[in-house]
Amino acid sequence: MSAYETETIKRRLDAERVTLLAEGFLNRMGYKRAMIHPKKATLEGEKFLVEVEVNKKTATVQIDLATGEIKGYQIEESGESNFPLSRGTLLLLAGSIGIVAVALVAVKLLGII
Repeated sequence: MSAYETETIKRRLDAERVTLLAEGFLNRMGYKRAMIHPKKATLEGEKFLVEVEVNKKTATVQIDLATGEIKGYQIEESGESNFPLSRGTLLLLAGSIGIVAVALVAVKLLGII
């Protein structure tokens, strides 16, 4: 690769473009775009580090500044969630309790018990 091509790539790569590269990479790895939420992109020496939240995990993707290639990635638990139940599970649980409460009131009013 010539010096001119390297300079052209360096000028083209910015935080937005490397974030799109990281999202595309994670998408090809099987993560849907709806589950990917960018958190931060930083330039460290000759590489960009892009942090992305993926399914309650944090993925760090390293992108080479000179070539635009993905040089490495790491996916680890983010540990941000202190409550083990998801929002959907909580709604299902609350709905079930509501249905049981309504059924008990109906049974009581009808005098079955």
